Amino acid sequence: MKVIGISGSPTKDSNTDTLINAILDATGAETDFVKLSEINVGPCIACMKCVDTNECVINDHFKWVSKKVMEADAIVVGSPTYYGAASAFTKAFIERLYSKRHVKLQTGGKLAATVAVGVAAEKMVAEWMGNALRAGGMEIVGSMTAKGTPCCFVCGPGETCNYTVWNAYSKELTGMDLGVEEAYKGYLELLPDNKPYAHGSAKFLKSYRSVKDEPYVMDEARRLGKLIKEKIKNRSRKAGDLKCGC
Repeated sequence: MKVIGISGSPTKDSNTDTLINAILDATGAETDFVKLSEINVGPCIACMKCVDTNECVINDHFKWVSKKVMEADAIVVGSPTYYGAASAFTKAFIERLYSKRHVKLQTGGKLAATVAVGVAAEKMVAEWMGNALRAGGMEIVGSMTAKGTPCCFVCGPGETCNYTVWNAYSKELTGMDLGVEEAYKGYLELLPDNKPYAHGSAKFLKSYRSVKDEPYVMDEARRLGKLIKEKIKNRSRKAGDLKCGC
């Protein structure tokens, strides 16, 4: 029983990494963890040279990663949200999986789970990743999301910047209440004179948000890992039942 975790977060010891590893640990399986920012996996170049072989011809680390994916019973893909989408690292990896699904659907039947960490768009990102993996014939066991640390918390001028992420996702600019202010109570206080894209004014109550401090988030990661474990076991039982009765 093998499970591989793929992180598209470039941040060291990120919340995305933490949740993926919590899921892997809960499976009780032989696991691998791959941080895409530490290797070289570029985007698909649409050369179509994978048609007959299901092997991507680009000479980078995808050859190594894809071998691990093909050996695994399940894959957990996690990404932070950048500009309301998956990170470029994650997107490139998922694009390159096309070589394995093309014509022969070699990733068909694998189990998969997704993790997205962000400020406002994480549910959409988790859904996109799930749909992309489902297109490869994988069975989506589940997905989870969590709130992360906005980059504006650590960039330096975040308290007074007019263009912070909470102002970008504000109702004044988007026409929707994406719940950023509510989600970051205890971490962020918007001051009365804050005006999105005109005058930034906020106070940081905590500079970092860690999923390790949120038991219900960690419990969800462990629940997802146990679910993967059970799915793999059930498949093994069914395979074992297919014995010749002659």
